Order: sequence, then C-alpha cells, then structure tokens
Amino acid sequence: MFVGLARSVGVPARDVFGVRVAPSQLGYKSLGLGSANASKAQHCRAEFFAQGIGWVPVDPADVRKVVLEEPPGNLVVNDPKVVAMRKKLFGGWEMNWLAYNTAHDVVLPNSKTKVPYPMYVNGCGLAAQQQPQRYRSARNPSRTEKTSPIPIAS
Repeated sequence: MFVGLARSVGVPARDVFGVRVAPSQLGYKSLGLGSANASKAQHCRAEFFAQGIGWVPVDPADVRKVVLEEPPGNLVVNDPKVVAMRKKLFGGWEMNWLAYNTAHDVVLPNSKTKVPYPMYVNGCGLAAQQQPQRYRSARNPSRTEKTSPIPIAS
C-alpha cells in the first residue's frame, strides 16, 4: 500500500521482497524469524527514492504488526513500542532480514510474456494466479481471490 500511495503522488517507490533470517534483536517477537523454518518468513518491505539521498527504506507493515501482535496486543499508535518502531522503520530496517528481489513481473529471455513474481507460492502467489479455481476466500467460500487463499483439495 505504501508503494501505491507514494507513486500516486509522484514519489518513486518500490517493493523489496525478502525473508526474515533471525529473531528480532530489538525484542519484538512478531518481527523476527519465529522458528527454524525460514520458508514461512517471507516479508515485503518498501523503499522510496529521495532526491539527493537515494533509496530510503520503510516498513509500515511491520509497524502495524507491532500494533496488532506485540503484547498485550492492539496497541495504540502512541504506545512507546509503536513509537520506537515507527522511528526505526522509517529510514531503516532491522537487520534480521535478507532482501532478494524488487521485481514484480519478470520477462524471461526469449519470452514474450511476463511471469508474475511468486512471492508467496505456498499461499497466494503463483499457484493461486495460475489456478484460481483451486483457491477460495476464507471469508466467502463461493468467491475466489488472491488474498487469504485456502487450497481446496482436488
């Protein structure tokens, strides 16, 4: 959402896809690798381009995650935990995360079509895009969608 909003007012912005590779060193349980299985630790952050500075990292999604998931939960925006992460994650990232791509649609060599970038193949990425009939909405089982999919057994 940040990238879309920034672009809508003329600010260059991009998604940065990556994976959490370690627990949070800042003490935020919700912002670190939760188990030894890093295949479930995908996370997308953002950057915007500031003239004279370059690409500036931001992570409003992790600020929201602190609001929702850090004890006791549903924190207010002026809670000290939230304020600390807003400051940290506007202009920086916690370094327990490895970026690996900024692409969305990739054109492979000698191809005339774009391949959607499979960020969350095990949930809502390439599999859901290629076979939407196999996925249904958790909120409305009669509707297919790319978000919150639940695979339907074949």
